[in-house]
Amino acid sequence: MAIDTKKIVDEFSRIKNLGFVKSNRSKTNDGSIGNTFEDHLGVTENNAKDPDFEGFEVKSQRELTGSKISLFTKSPSGPKGANAYLKDNFGRGDAKFPNLKALHSSMFGNRWNSVFETYKMKLIVDREDEKVVLHIKDNNDILLSNHVHWSFEDLQAASKKMSSLFVVFAASKKIDDLEYFHYNKAIIYHNLVFDKFLELLEAGYIMFDLRMGVYKSGKSIGKPHDHGSGFRVDKEYIALLYQTIIEISD
Repeated sequence: MAIDTKKIVDEFSRIKNLGFVKSNRSKTNDGSIGNTFEDHLGVTENNAKDPDFEGFEVKSQRELTGSKISLFTKSPSGPKGANAYLKDNFGRGDAKFPNLKALHSSMFGNRWNSVFETYKMKLIVDREDEKVVLHIKDNNDILLSNHVHWSFEDLQAASKKMSSLFVVFAASKKIDDLEYFHYNKAIIYHNLVFDKFLELLEAGYIMFDLRMGVYKSGKSIGKPHDHGSGFRVDKEYIALLYQTIIEISD
């Protein structure tokens, strides 16, 4: 499928030519580099299911960072309230609100992950039934749960947001305790291949991060909070997901 890259490439060139620009966020964090770029791009910060700009999902990474890239958030297809079920049955009392449970765990397709040294979790790709199933065992290898799952159909629908991806990189420096970014390189990834997503999930290069916790402040303090449970990929393997890759550095 043809893709029109001109507008986003022109916008990147314009922002690159600005040189170092001041961070639009008061705190230094991993999100400030992306938030500042999207501000200059004219993208409103959101968690919508649609791409950010002209059909592109926009991601930003600090130069030489080793962090992973979030692909998309997607709660399990079933059963209903699956994340709450996992938290309530396999979580542990929150440090600040011990009467409420929290569960933070990264789940992989190539190995069992220990949770609180009490449970083990692993993602199983079931191609026959077309779903990814979360298996949970105790330390004696007794199966405790295998009904939390994501259907291939739901995962494909969620991944459409990532069909065209624009990843921008920046150098950073501090002046008078303020951070500045120079956006100097970008990569376009186009045509995500869903079978590759499944392969990388099985190989452990894509994980599912469950982040069920509790609000620590604000008007919702003391209430359950999903901090953005979703699928993430090791940065060095993201290219394997796509048919077309275009590097922009000039």
